Amino acid sequence: MRKILTNKIIRKADLYTIQHEPISSIDLMERASKAFVTKFKSLYPNKEWPVIIFCGVGNNGGDGLAIARLLHEADYHVKTFSIGALDKASNDFSENFKRLPASLKHTHLQTDFDFPLLSDHEIIIDGLFGSGLSRPITGLVGQLIHYINTAGAQIISIDIASGLFADQHSSGDSIITPRHTISFEIPKLAFFLPENERYVGEWHLVSIGLNEEFISNAESTHYYLEETDVSSFIPKRTKFVHKGNAGRLLIVSGSKGKMGAASLATRAALRTGAGLLYVHTPKIGRDVIQVSVPEAMVFEDQHAECISYIEVPENITGIAIGPGIGTEKETATAVHELLKKYRDPMVIDADAINILGANPEWKTLIPNGSILTPHPKEFERLVGKWKDEFHRLELMRTFCEKYHVHMVLKGAHSAICHANGDIYFNSTGNAGMATGGSGDMLTGILGSLVAQGIPPADALRLGVYVHGLAGDLAELTFGQLSMSASDIVDFLPQAIRSLN
Repeated sequence: MRKILTNKIIRKADLYTIQHEPISSIDLMERASKAFVTKFKSLYPNKEWPVIIFCGVGNNGGDGLAIARLLHEADYHVKTFSIGALDKASNDFSENFKRLPASLKHTHLQTDFDFPLLSDHEIIIDGLFGSGLSRPITGLVGQLIHYINTAGAQIISIDIASGLFADQHSSGDSIITPRHTISFEIPKLAFFLPENERYVGEWHLVSIGLNEEFISNAESTHYYLEETDVSSFIPKRTKFVHKGNAGRLLIVSGSKGKMGAASLATRAALRTGAGLLYVHTPKIGRDVIQVSVPEAMVFEDQHAECISYIEVPENITGIAIGPGIGTEKETATAVHELLKKYRDPMVIDADAINILGANPEWKTLIPNGSILTPHPKEFERLVGKWKDEFHRLELMRTFCEKYHVHMVLKGAHSAICHANGDIYFNSTGNAGMATGGSGDMLTGILGSLVAQGIPPADALRLGVYVHGLAGDLAELTFGQLSMSASDIVDFLPQAIRSLN
């Protein structure tokens, strides 16, 4: 499980490595710089483009100077510029400054008149400030950042963009906007939040050999979800399994004009292994489901156009409710009655979440261990507005701990929160999945996994990962712009098979 550590703990990991490897601080910086350069060369193999490196006088600037020397030795055309009070420079900055070869041109910037001419045919490496920054950048360095951002050049940040806070909301507008961020060892929490997209670009992790024992023992409540974290959760069928014990799922879905949601959720549930699948839907949706998903059994509501009551079959092992059900009064009453009588974990999505948001006193009826799958607007209806994305994470954590539920807040790097407050960011998925119906199929996936007996917390991590992986496979065939939710469903078998 890859941890996302706070900046304070990362600094402790650096110090622990220095003390226990042992290795000097300057040699650890050299190791980090070599790792950065290796990744940089893979991104920019063309050595004809000039490389401009801007350095502060702290350790991030020391990295920049070491990187400049290594790129110069590799025959890149490099120039370095430093900014800041040299009498306050870190020891490692000063040592790397001494190591610069005489043939590498260096300039210290003291006024904005010293800023070099920049063009869109250059590569800029940002080594001004590192992850230890805790206040907005102002003054001459702030002017330089604005100048760099408007040059049109490709920018690569060392570890984290200068001006971006690693663990809290970034205030101020003097923040580098990189094309790439090459980060050391451990991803920063800021990388996963939508508000920071333009300050991160595409991020890459490179190992610098921080002490593995320290990282393993370090406390964290944030994690980055990868294949090795979920592959063991895939259901394994025994030789004599039959449909009756392979998961009995009830999907409550659909209303007039929204039967596509029910169809997608049902298809996704089947592709994720549900043995028996029941769909409760209005009369208007009966033929839609029986034609589009003939494997499903349909419970026809007495109401023609919306759900007005919910019949729960005997021996059901999972319920998923919400896609396309609408928020009619009759439907809200049916949801309320289901919450009062069904006490096992269920998957709650879409309009079922909107109904809970409109009736906050019903939240206490949500069965412990249930999974909620809101998109940002549904989440706002559930918990209220937030100040920034870090605040939104805390609101999600507070909700999950208070009501003993699990939740995924859908989006790029979907944020998964368990009832114990741990948060996981997903590593699969792409922008092509921002299409109608994608969330409905996730509901079907999660319902199917829960119905098959996977603990809800594990089912949530697995389902979100597989959902994104199917989207990544679909992208290879259809591209992002042409991808539909039906395409994603079709790639579920391949996604699941790749994890076995």
